[in-house]
Amino acid sequence: MHSGDIGQLDHDGHLFVVDRKKDIIITSGGKNISPSEIENKMKCSPYLKEAIVIGDGKKYLTALIQLDYDNVGNWAQNNRIPYTTYKSLAVNSEVQKLIREEIDKVNQALANVETVKKFKILEKELDQDDEELTATQKVKRKVIAKRFQREIDELYR
Repeated sequence: MHSGDIGQLDHDGHLFVVDRKKDIIITSGGKNISPSEIENKMKCSPYLKEAIVIGDGKKYLTALIQLDYDNVGNWAQNNRIPYTTYKSLAVNSEVQKLIREEIDKVNQALANVETVKKFKILEKELDQDDEELTATQKVKRKVIAKRFQREIDELYR
């Protein structure tokens, strides 16, 4: 049966769906990487609402990050970091350090080829009205790749 899913058998012979075939990243070195596994590990952080891993045809992986506005806002208040909007949090150097630390924690549990080398915090929240998310709040990768092409290009400079 051709479902478009990528599966993996465990040692007991149970099949687990790992990712969608269309979403698999093949690096310039020829490694196949499942971005959703990395993204889900990153989203375990209370400070990340969304993570979009990028790297198809590239030497290394990068990520676009959407902050969890409430949690990062609370963290900023507790650390006496002034902010007024989502964007002011996203561009704050202390918030950048916080997110780098969160990504570094995830990277420790990944193979070197799977680690996220650079990231960019999006300066706006992803929105269904902007066609960046589906009705079930899943990221539309093609729309994101097109809409944030400038930010992605910066990550590979």
